[in-house]
Amino acid sequence: MSAPMFFQKLTSLLGTGAPRASKPDVKTAVAELLVTASLIDGHMDDQEIAVRDRLLKDKFDLDDAGLAKLNSDAQEANQNAIDYYRFTSTIKDAYDREQRETVVEMLCEIILADGRIDEDEMNMGWRIAGLLGFDNREWVMIRKRVEDRIGNSNRG
Repeated sequence: MSAPMFFQKLTSLLGTGAPRASKPDVKTAVAELLVTASLIDGHMDDQEIAVRDRLLKDKFDLDDAGLAKLNSDAQEANQNAIDYYRFTSTIKDAYDREQRETVVEMLCEIILADGRIDEDEMNMGWRIAGLLGFDNREWVMIRKRVEDRIGNSNRG
């Protein structure tokens, strides 16, 4: 029996486990990223919601109904997420480097919305920036640029 036939037989006997969720569209992926960032410290506060909503409305030219639907889809996807790869791979596939940098800036605005960056937020930002193709030095530069732009003096 050839290796491909063996593998096919084995997977038919054992199954493939839970079905994989399909990749989200890029709007949902970006929204899911921002929802995840909002919740990384255990709660989503009013500043994070306001920043998230502004960023999504501006980026995707959404009305209130479109924003509500996108946020609902993103929050549902977030509840089923087991890692960052699902939405970061969608973003990386759909966007060029400049567009991905804008997404990392959006991420920074969310984690800076409450005026401080805790260790979990810092780690998440660094990991997602890496998954989107930015090294540690670039992540720090992007974060500092956003901190300067929004006038945040608390540098985590």
